[in-house]
Amino acid sequence: MSAQANLRPPHLLARAWEAFTRRPGLCIALWLAFFLLSGGGGGGAGGGGDKLALGSMGVMGWMVLAMLVMVVLALALVFMVVSGPIRGGFDLAMLRHLRGDDTVSFGDVFKGFSKLLTLFLTLLLYLLIVSVLMLLLIVPGVIAALGLWPVFVLVMEDDLGPFAAIKAAWALTDGHKMELLFLAFTTAGLNLLGAMACCVGLLVTGPVAQLAWLAAYDEMRRAAGATGADSDAATGDGRTGLALPGGAVIEDDDEPTVD
Repeated sequence: MSAQANLRPPHLLARAWEAFTRRPGLCIALWLAFFLLSGGGGGGAGGGGDKLALGSMGVMGWMVLAMLVMVVLALALVFMVVSGPIRGGFDLAMLRHLRGDDTVSFGDVFKGFSKLLTLFLTLLLYLLIVSVLMLLLIVPGVIAALGLWPVFVLVMEDDLGPFAAIKAAWALTDGHKMELLFLAFTTAGLNLLGAMACCVGLLVTGPVAQLAWLAAYDEMRRAAGATGADSDAATGDGRTGLALPGGAVIEDDDEPTVD
């Protein structure tokens, strides 16, 4: 390990704010695309009808209801498919901007679609692990969510497959779970303040919170001695992998990414 990861919320928020103020319009546009297209802005359910209304529905009424259910399910499936690629493209674009890359543009949020199937499978695997652990015991589910959150940016930055990204994310966040929990409380509070400002404040707090999380990722990568183009480490057989704390190297092995 080449350095100590500084995951103190004030430091991460300072880095996030500096990046946000350099190009606030871009950060807001990227965050809005992520928030809306990944299903984060989904609305609530409507009011329920009574037994009389349901009993009096004719064949046409049931057909209309069935069509509405099918449309809702189709939209949910679409959101499920695009959420992974949008998250991957958004994370990488914001990370590049955080690192000072001035070539980042709004279109970069869609670059995750170049790895659509890989990111979709990564999302399914992530949700499966976190959901099962949440159902069993809440605390392990929270730990899993904190430990695996970098999977999407790892797929994008290191060209990893779903299982390798899960393994790399867990190794990268090893020893940092408590610090990440503090960051989660901090960014949740920040977004609560944004929501209290007639929700308009979320246009600032939302991007800043995401940048703070990516700053945490960047700090952990730096501490592992692997950032950006320098993140690959020789594995001894000509292949490269992700260098992590303790000298471990995460390889994609025989698991190719599926594009």
